[in-house]
Amino acid sequence: MSTQDNPYMIDWAITNRCNLDCLHCRGMAEEELNNKTVLRVAREIPLLKPRWVIIEGGEPLLQKELFEIIKIIHRYGIRVYLITNGMLLDENIIRRFRELDVNLMISIDGADKESYERIRKGASFGRLKESVELANDYNILDSCPVTIGKHNHQQIGKLFKFAKEIGYKKITFLGLKPCADYNKYVLNAKEYEKIFFSIIQYQRDYKMDVYVDEPFFKPFLKEHNIDYSVNSEDGIIVQDVSRCIFGDYMFIETNGDVKPCTFAPVVIGNVNEKGLDEIWNDMKDSELIKKIKDLKTRENPCGECKYLYECAGCRSRTFGLTRSWTESDPSCPLRLVSDVKT
Repeated sequence: MSTQDNPYMIDWAITNRCNLDCLHCRGMAEEELNNKTVLRVAREIPLLKPRWVIIEGGEPLLQKELFEIIKIIHRYGIRVYLITNGMLLDENIIRRFRELDVNLMISIDGADKESYERIRKGASFGRLKESVELANDYNILDSCPVTIGKHNHQQIGKLFKFAKEIGYKKITFLGLKPCADYNKYVLNAKEYEKIFFSIIQYQRDYKMDVYVDEPFFKPFLKEHNIDYSVNSEDGIIVQDVSRCIFGDYMFIETNGDVKPCTFAPVVIGNVNEKGLDEIWNDMKDSELIKKIKDLKTRENPCGECKYLYECAGCRSRTFGLTRSWTESDPSCPLRLVSDVKT
């Protein structure tokens, strides 16, 4: 399976600074790009024609070039999604985001004051609710990212209820990816199966749009004959490309390292040394990535699954847990189903 001509999307951590200390933080590079390089990278991104750009951190509002970065990308008509913890938002910032068509994503992770402030150390539950209300007032609130692990997977129903109450119309569930104490918090296949059935039920109960950022979610829905929509704001949503997109997009680390996945311990190049277009070409030519993307190298049970080409398993999680790029995804709930072989 070859890498496409353009990055599917670009995910950019524009600062390593953060005002919180979250349980699931993947960790940050110690260095940051200088302002001149930051703006150069912002100008190079549209030339690669990604479908959209995600801006994150750290806390992106602590990057003083933030609005200039967004302006540059916005000029090219590329959708910008910004992930923030919401603690630093005010009406002036929200108004400027509205002018630049920013799709704002404010993370929650906990459904009540105790769990939220335990998972996101330094955060204010009250401030979160104020920021969500303000973003809603200006009609720029996209969804609430919720990172799911053993620390909060029992709260699915409460998370739906809380998100609905404070004004969200969409929830994005993110599977916990490699971070500190990863083996302690990562979900197993049985837990994913239970969570997916809960998400499906609560989506019906609360009539909220739901997106689950896991490559085995769409195959799970198909296996259980559950309706979904593709690229539509209607109920359960899956992207047109639902499989693991390792090597099909670019993650730019705060120090300029460019990786084939946000959570991969693999660096293809650094923007201090090369342009983004050259790094993208290096990524397409990488023998490691070619091997990872060749699904014929995938080991069983993944290799004989009928959904292999729709899923492929999360490569960064698999490597984090097994130290192998070709093993099957240990967290995949389809491993529990007897009839998923070809």
